[in-house]
Amino acid sequence: MFSKFIARIQFLLTSTNQHGVHSPFVFDFVTKGLYKKLPNSATSNDFLTVQNLNKKEQKIFLKLINYFQIDTIYTSLNELENTFDENYKLLLINNIPQFSLKTIPVKSSKLVVIFHDIHSNKANQEKWVVLCKNPKATVTIDLFYFGLIFFRKEQAKEHFKIRV
Repeated sequence: MFSKFIARIQFLLTSTNQHGVHSPFVFDFVTKGLYKKLPNSATSNDFLTVQNLNKKEQKIFLKLINYFQIDTIYTSLNELENTFDENYKLLLINNIPQFSLKTIPVKSSKLVVIFHDIHSNKANQEKWVVLCKNPKATVTIDLFYFGLIFFRKEQAKEHFKIRV
């Protein structure tokens, strides 16, 4: 618990809001997704995965789903295979130490991998740093509650820490 508190303080000291973002893709995501008020139609009852999160995490997760217009949340790579089309796909990983980016078939820049609780303990924090350094991951966003990885071939590698 103490390490999570220290991680939160460090995050708040080093993170930024939309004014520190210089990527048009991430700026749009932050301003039109994370900082926009949720529509009344967005409820956590639509997704079983969201119901296991606390209120703050639910709100952030629903904003992600709403912005990227996600209709299905995948929780394993097996479910995700052969589902690539022009829509965004969301892969939610709860067990970050067991995950490897080497196993992800990056066939589309419309894949979002979300890691839950990246700052809950030292092992998760270290694994998150390793995942961010992976050359496949071009855009990584640390939201404290979640870590997001995008595989955008059309963008230079960047890492962001965004306050929500």
